[in-house]
Amino acid sequence: MPKQVDHAARREEIAQAALRLCARDGLAGVTIGQVAQEAGVSKGLVQHYFAGKADLLRASAHVMRGEIERRILEAVRDARSPADTLRRALLAVVGLGVTAPIPLLAGHAFLARAVGDPEIRDLYRAGGDAVHREIAALVAASGPAADVDPGAEAHALLGLARGLADGVLLGELAVGDAAAIVDHHLRRILPGAATGSDSPSSSRPSG
Repeated sequence: MPKQVDHAARREEIAQAALRLCARDGLAGVTIGQVAQEAGVSKGLVQHYFAGKADLLRASAHVMRGEIERRILEAVRDARSPADTLRRALLAVVGLGVTAPIPLLAGHAFLARAVGDPEIRDLYRAGGDAVHREIAALVAASGPAADVDPGAEAHALLGLARGLADGVLLGELAVGDAAAIVDHHLRRILPGAATGSDSPSSSRPSG
């Protein structure tokens, strides 16, 4: 009886291999031949699943986004309040420098590509807009100070978390030190909420 092939899983395995190359060598390092070697398959098999390099890169961008979203969702699963959810989500982003360096590095490589590729740009915008809305809603639900604009603060918090993730990735900051910076900022904007050492979820990502 012929062996059943999970085509979706095989396609994702190849896209994951391309993602590793993006993180390691940048987009210029992604060729059909190099991806085939990284994935341990033939060039013909890569070409069977992907029409070309552009198609492969788009699939890798989707895999990257999905991996980051999965890690954030796992981090907030047991949150006990909006403020706790907000903190966990931000610390999950900060922790990507340790827990998911490949998607983080590949994300930087894809930024330049997004400028000229409408599909990747739309993926970035859609994902970014959704995260911003969720963070803004969490800020609003967490007892912010009277002068806090949740929408503006969501942009600031996401920028802070992403910058700290890069610092962790480069070894400029330990994860605990980066988490302390997030907690310091949250205490300023959420005076009525338990955050940081006062929060039931005060444990930080290891690193």
